[in-house]
Amino acid sequence: MKNCKSCGKTVSEDSKLCLSCGASVGEDQITEEEMAASELRQEQIEEKPSKKLFKKKTLIITAVLVFIIITSAVAAIIHKSPKELYLLSEYKTYQNYKEEWTNKYGNSIEFQEKMMKQPSSSDMTLSGSVEMDSLGNNPDFEMIQELLSQISFTANTEQDPISKQGHYKLALNVEKENALDMEMFQSKDKLGLKVPVLYEKFFYLNFVEYGEFMRMIDPLYEGPETLEVSDLKWQDLKLTEKEQKYIQKRYAIFLLDRLEGENFKVQRGVEYKHEGETMKLREVTLKLSASETKNLVNDFMDQIIEDNKLHSMIVNRAQKVAKATAMTDDVDVLDTKEMKRQLINRLKDAKNEMKDISFPNGFSSTLLINKSEQVIDRKVTMAVGGNSDQVNMNVNSKNIPYGNDQIFKEFSVALSPEKDEDSQVMFQVTNDVAVNKDTRAENLKASFMYEEYGESEEIKFAMKSDINGENGGKQNIIRHFNLNFAGGDLSDMPSAFKGTIKQESDLNLKKDYSNRKFEVKLGLEGDLDSGTVTVKLDSKTKLKDKADLPDLELDSGEGLSVVNISDNEMYKIQEEVGTNLMELGVKYGLIPEDMYQFDIYDEASYDGYYQFEDKHSDDKF
Repeated sequence: MKNCKSCGKTVSEDSKLCLSCGASVGEDQITEEEMAASELRQEQIEEKPSKKLFKKKTLIITAVLVFIIITSAVAAIIHKSPKELYLLSEYKTYQNYKEEWTNKYGNSIEFQEKMMKQPSSSDMTLSGSVEMDSLGNNPDFEMIQELLSQISFTANTEQDPISKQGHYKLALNVEKENALDMEMFQSKDKLGLKVPVLYEKFFYLNFVEYGEFMRMIDPLYEGPETLEVSDLKWQDLKLTEKEQKYIQKRYAIFLLDRLEGENFKVQRGVEYKHEGETMKLREVTLKLSASETKNLVNDFMDQIIEDNKLHSMIVNRAQKVAKATAMTDDVDVLDTKEMKRQLINRLKDAKNEMKDISFPNGFSSTLLINKSEQVIDRKVTMAVGGNSDQVNMNVNSKNIPYGNDQIFKEFSVALSPEKDEDSQVMFQVTNDVAVNKDTRAENLKASFMYEEYGESEEIKFAMKSDINGENGGKQNIIRHFNLNFAGGDLSDMPSAFKGTIKQESDLNLKKDYSNRKFEVKLGLEGDLDSGTVTVKLDSKTKLKDKADLPDLELDSGEGLSVVNISDNEMYKIQEEVGTNLMELGVKYGLIPEDMYQFDIYDEASYDGYYQFEDKHSDDKF
């Protein structure tokens, strides 16, 4: 082995040329193969830098193109027209509110929807007490107060929305002992009710006998002859995703077409201060003249009048509601074409009535938006006038993020007549929210004020809430609230209500259950009296694969059909119910014993009692 004198690479002893650089390494004759190998190697050496150069150029061109695309996109975003910026900000803000709503209530809504689709069982207990300072020394009230503290209501429900069947038990308990209970059932073809302490059998109604039953109550009844169990569900009334997209697209295009670019203006770098913090925002304003506002409203009404798909959505839901409320004999309700015709006529009448309405100051909407196109502050002003009167309206909403995961929300509406500066109606609600992991603190305030001719009435409500736990999962909530009345006719009411709400909730969509506990303490404060009302509610709901419904054999003597009871049977039933009701009243001290001294089972005593009543009936009036 030897080394090339030119490049220093190792070459074999019999080689005449260096295969690395092509230089001669010996004096012997160079073979054709060696020469060819040398040329090939030289070509490869020359090709390498060419390929590297090509790759570098390609990367540079690609980078330039990417930079141009990104720059163009950013420029397009930064330089959106005022019209595009206004509409996009409103849309993004709406989406943000929708997401917040879903995060807060989505699981609860989903659980309720599942209850409408599959069997479930529920248990609920309601109890409470009353304490009034002015009645503390009243023996009668003390007895009632003690009784109320011992009373509780319980409800047990077993229902199957698929088969349209349900079984319900309601009970009034005194010291946890059943004092009065009621049992009710519903199937596809009948409805039944039983109050065992008053009468031992079920009273039931076959739905096909509904008309006959109603004529027993009202001989002039002319309604449906058959009662149908409502299968109306919330899902039947909700807009489908397809319907929502249709409405959004149709009316978004309408606004884009009707609102001109010159109606919008934008101002950048506007300073906005809240709680000592300053933000740089963009201010986008939409202004319409009186005639432009009037034309927009008329065009919008035309858009609705011509919207056949929207008419179908409304009529379809109206028919379902009508059928659910037993309006099946109404031909107009069942006739889709007739309902659409009536709907269109009413819309046209509404448009004609609006001819006398004017918008003297036009319409103005000002948005202050951040870098994410979220509306921080919104102000809307307009005036609506009739033949002689004009009402000015101002609407304001805020959604201001600040501090460390805090947000301030506000919504207010002010109405005032043009010719009376001393009169106005004002409604305002604010909520200051602070979020920290799975805890949230809210400070909500609301007020309603009415002022006229120098006199005013005002209602103020404030509530502070401490919320621990995830939305739609396990949560413990404590709320402290105050409700105050001031001025005018409200002066006759207690000056203030204040209290506490304690709430425990445990909702699990995977395990199909929802448990909730509420305790509400309401304190009453007034010049004449004060006291406390306490209400407790405990509910447990479980979704099931199959409902545990009892087999009620009503035809075997367990029940009585309300349309087949004879007059003689009805008299005996009334007599037994009256006796049992009287015994119940005496047992719990609601009826004095001296009013019930005769033998309740002695028919002669009854006769004597009724004769006494007849004899002295004139003395009662």
